[in-house]
Amino acid sequence: MVLVAGLATLAAWVERWWFPRAWHEVEAVASVFYRGDAVAFQAFARALADGRVFDNGIPFHPPGWPLLLAVLSTDGPLAAKTLTAFLGAVTVGASTVVAARLGGLGAASAVGVLGTFHFGHLVISATPNSEALYGCAIAFVLLLGLRWMDNGRTRPAEAGEGGWTKPGWAAATGGLAGLACLVRAEFLLGAVLLVCLAWWRGAGRREILAFVVTTALVLTPTTVWHWRSLTAFNEAHPLPFPGPLPRLAPVTSYGAFNFAMANHERADGEPNRDHPWLDACDDEMLERGLLDLDCPAAYGLYVSGYRAGLEWLVTHPADAAALWWRKAAMTAGFLAHGYGVDNLGAGVEGVRRRVDVLDPAGRGLIPVHVALLALGVFQVRRRQTALLLLGVPVVTLAASTLLFYGYVRLGLAYMPVFWVLQGLGAARVLAVVAPRAPAFRGALVALALALACLAGDAWRAGLSRQIVLDGPRGPAGAIVEDETLSLRHIR
Repeated sequence: MVLVAGLATLAAWVERWWFPRAWHEVEAVASVFYRGDAVAFQAFARALADGRVFDNGIPFHPPGWPLLLAVLSTDGPLAAKTLTAFLGAVTVGASTVVAARLGGLGAASAVGVLGTFHFGHLVISATPNSEALYGCAIAFVLLLGLRWMDNGRTRPAEAGEGGWTKPGWAAATGGLAGLACLVRAEFLLGAVLLVCLAWWRGAGRREILAFVVTTALVLTPTTVWHWRSLTAFNEAHPLPFPGPLPRLAPVTSYGAFNFAMANHERADGEPNRDHPWLDACDDEMLERGLLDLDCPAAYGLYVSGYRAGLEWLVTHPADAAALWWRKAAMTAGFLAHGYGVDNLGAGVEGVRRRVDVLDPAGRGLIPVHVALLALGVFQVRRRQTALLLLGVPVVTLAASTLLFYGYVRLGLAYMPVFWVLQGLGAARVLAVVAPRAPAFRGALVALALALACLAGDAWRAGLSRQIVLDGPRGPAGAIVEDETLSLRHIR
């Protein structure tokens, strides 16, 4: 199994190394398929490296990814893209190990192929945003969580694997969960769900305590850092606003603001600047999509946004349900993505919403992917702990989508879960088609398919790859990159 994981990681690295070169984006800050917050994250990293304050000292962006960029001194798009490509490749390798624990060699081989060539994951692995790091953390949380909570057979209460006790595996899982929280704050919910799952399956107090303590230890430095920076901000801005900014922010303090911005009468499911309160803020910063707390209305949303958003949800249930459906449909766009650098099966034309990944126009692969997911769930149904562990990231994704925004990129960040389930489903299909074939033959078929796909992408190296963007334009006639745009492929 080590060989399969190693080969999958190597193949995934080659494909992710090749992707920006195939689209002539090696030196570009981001990608035509995904811009996201790449510029802001790199500016945050440079500020950290230089010892400067960023975002006026307000923890608006999660610090995990910028901290890694600053520590590794990845200044410039090429260095950052090399790092994301490595993280994406490791994510594929870790996902094959998870699949191997649940479905054996056949499932691991299928995940290796699916993960290596998944177009959406190629995009987020070739763009210096945080999703590649987050997906890597999710894969290792699943891997360590399985070792902690699901042995697949009966063992003594304190027994573990690899010479570790169960509290040891719990502590390791907690550390990875804390790191995932630092990259995306929504995994705070995932950490709570992991504690609930451990309690439900009868984990001892030592195990749960080990998980909670290590998660808290990982989050402590940023909690102290943010407490001090928010205290300094409040002292420097004694304005007659709704009150001081809350200072307890282990990851960020933007939850209330984003919740309000995502749930109001003008909300469309995407990040926007259309909240009615902001009508009172007529300034250049808001026009450019930047946070301006000198505006009392924006400050009020930052302090009491949860109340404002919840009031709208409660008083407009029908509109809220329609908005939730729209958000879910937007996030589900990740299921439409195809394979290879040219997104075979879906195409490279479609819509790129604000700070999001391409939502391809081609939808033919959605039923195939959904069928494989359903079959994968059926395959793992008897291992309840494993199934519920896989469900933790899915529930976290669903909650983040419905309560905040619908993002294709968010679904792509959770691909390790979906690859594992799809790999289990694909292995089952192969077992039905060739019931007497040994598992290693399926692995050889997967290896041959991977080599053929790598060769195909290399052979198409000379193809013209040009994308034309269309959408809102600024005063000078240039495309506004941070708005919703349509993508058209010129061959």
